[in-house]
Amino acid sequence: MDITPELISSLWLWVSWVTYAIVTLYSCWRAPWHKLAETDSANIYFGSIVTTLIFWNLEGGIYPGQSFHFLGATALYLMFNWPFAIIAIQLITLAITLNGQGGWETFAINVLIMGVIPISVTHLIRHLTQNHLPHNFFTYIFINAFFAAALGIILSGLTTYIALNSSGVYSINDLNQQLFPVYLLLALPEALINGSAITLMVAYRPNWIATFYDKTYLSN
Repeated sequence: MDITPELISSLWLWVSWVTYAIVTLYSCWRAPWHKLAETDSANIYFGSIVTTLIFWNLEGGIYPGQSFHFLGATALYLMFNWPFAIIAIQLITLAITLNGQGGWETFAINVLIMGVIPISVTHLIRHLTQNHLPHNFFTYIFINAFFAAALGIILSGLTTYIALNSSGVYSINDLNQQLFPVYLLLALPEALINGSAITLMVAYRPNWIATFYDKTYLSN
């Protein structure tokens, strides 16, 4: 959801900007910037950003501040890892804000809800699977791509639910009927889009996936 300024309290805005600043500084510090000097890597990175931006513009909603769209954050993380995925989400959010689909006051919270949360969920799930599950192709695809994408958008929806409820703009009944069920419905197509995209790239362009290693997932 692209949250607009009139829907969120000042406390949430302050907390989101502080969190956003910390996440941004860490991402910029950890990002392997030298990779963007490679023409192929830069083309893949910015091409992925443009493709994801197209999905973000395919949105729908019923009431003000309740616009829904696919995120694609899981695929960005698996392709580029945590720092570059966070930076990509910021560029996409910047584009939709410049297009008038969001307010500058809520830029930070939109980045956190639509990018940092699902990316962090995927990051956590990937590390859990590496430590506790067999290292094979099916684990990577179905857990790290399909399941992580579904869980990421659900937790993004839950965070939006809490933020709007605590701000007092919508009643709990309105949110229960109009907001959170939509995220549950979006979970399956979000998983299919991210999982299918990663499956195709692993099959035909494995060099595009920074988190996929042949020796790790295909050795057996």
